[in-house]
Amino acid sequence: MRTGTVVSYSVEKGWGFIRPDYGDGKDLFVHISDLRDCAGADLVSGTRVTFGIRFNKQRSKYRAVEVRLID
Repeated sequence: MRTGTVVSYSVEKGWGFIRPDYGDGKDLFVHISDLRDCAGADLVSGTRVTFGIRFNKQRSKYRAVEVRLID
């Protein structure tokens, strides 16, 4: 699993962005359906998380999946 920091997340919209630690400069989209063991309200700016990545064919971009809070 990779690690990163939540940049922004909208509970109302159910999506946001994570900045990966691996440093390519691109934030990853995260959707509420990809959260595990946490709720959207837990994802405030600056929260540390672990996640996997998956390519979204529809948008031709990578997205964060299996997102979990780091204890």
